Amino acid sequence: MNKILFYVMAGMVLFTSCDRDEGPDVDDNFLNFEIPVIKQTEEYPVGVYYRNPGGGGQDKARYERMMMEFDTKEGRLGPWLEPVLGNYGIDQNPNNITDVMIEVVQQQVDWCIDGGVDFWIYPAIKAKKNTLAPNCMEGDERLYNILRGTVGSDVKGSGKKVNMKSLNFVATVNIEDPLCKNNWETYNADGTLTGKKTTTLSNTVLLNENNDICSWVDGKGYTRTDMFVEFFKSLNTFFQDEHYYRVNGKPMVVLQNAHKLYTADCKGFYNDLRAAVKAAIGEDLFLVAQQDQWSPPARFEYFYKGVDAVTNKNMLNNSEWTRSVAYDKFIYLNWEYHREFFRDNWSGTDFIPTGAPAFNKWVDNQEKDKPTVFHDPDVFRTMCNVMKSQAGQHKIVFIDSFNDFQYTSFIEPTKPDYGNGYGTKFLDIIKEEFDVR
Repeated sequence: MNKILFYVMAGMVLFTSCDRDEGPDVDDNFLNFEIPVIKQTEEYPVGVYYRNPGGGGQDKARYERMMMEFDTKEGRLGPWLEPVLGNYGIDQNPNNITDVMIEVVQQQVDWCIDGGVDFWIYPAIKAKKNTLAPNCMEGDERLYNILRGTVGSDVKGSGKKVNMKSLNFVATVNIEDPLCKNNWETYNADGTLTGKKTTTLSNTVLLNENNDICSWVDGKGYTRTDMFVEFFKSLNTFFQDEHYYRVNGKPMVVLQNAHKLYTADCKGFYNDLRAAVKAAIGEDLFLVAQQDQWSPPARFEYFYKGVDAVTNKNMLNNSEWTRSVAYDKFIYLNWEYHREFFRDNWSGTDFIPTGAPAFNKWVDNQEKDKPTVFHDPDVFRTMCNVMKSQAGQHKIVFIDSFNDFQYTSFIEPTKPDYGNGYGTKFLDIIKEEFDVR
């Protein structure tokens, strides 16, 4: 018993005699740094994602949760916000465009211009089966035309259309849907149907070996690769608009799910696509691949080589709670690594940071598995500074989004006299942080 007591006491003496300086020091932590404040001396082009609200607006349950006050006792994580324009819808059905819908979009355009936004990034558009350029598009094509003012109110005698004024726009293409999935029936060489659909591409099902004839027009078959070309040629409908956003004269196109383009040579694919589009419509494309949030850049090396720039999805959409305690620094370091990696390893490929004002998973589905970021002007201003700090060669930044009510990641003005309403504060911050005009 005495021996046991002796060893315990000896251990205690040894423990208490340890020099505290031998342990970890907060000064040595990789997060122990100050993010440099970037003075506003140059123009940063700002692109903001515009979400499709649908004909009836946001889902009623989600919209109501967005308007709820934060109350953990009641299990509510609501941001307590109400947009100025309410739960608006932009009906895309023929003969259903009202004056009110046009007025809603016009107000949004005017707000963005006043807030220093340079262009909207429209929702992803889809390729259309058995149709060639310039009409190989469907899905949100009508929404594009409403937003850019080529389709107006259907009210008799109205004539109201959106006036984009100085606001520009960019088209988005979802690489995966439909040309990389099993959406379309396939054809034999004689034009008869095979009875099968295209196979969904994967890391074991490559485009090179599954380049099925998936469209048949005027006695001729068109493969998946052919339809990619027809699809991108069809974008010329938008490129011809004076409000289409360009980088060094090249029309920008954002590519969603570019990492689903399974082919043995992505760079060769993009080179061939560019050449075909150039020959057909005389345009050199500026392609921006959207990468999943928090993904290491080298993971998609074979998918993104051949594009002009890479951007990221909303970094606040994240299940790693430890990151949320210092989002600004974690995101700063992540973007710094991306920007330098692309520049040094991918022949100068540019990086476009995508920042976000807020994120709330509970509003979407009442789940509480991800950190919630509420609308805070100081936090968003810090995020804007991080975007400027890591903006690439062209100094372009993206913001997600103007009107994503599903996850409350929006900068659209809210009623200042309701709950935590902020008016136009977030647009004002964008102007102050990015606009020198």
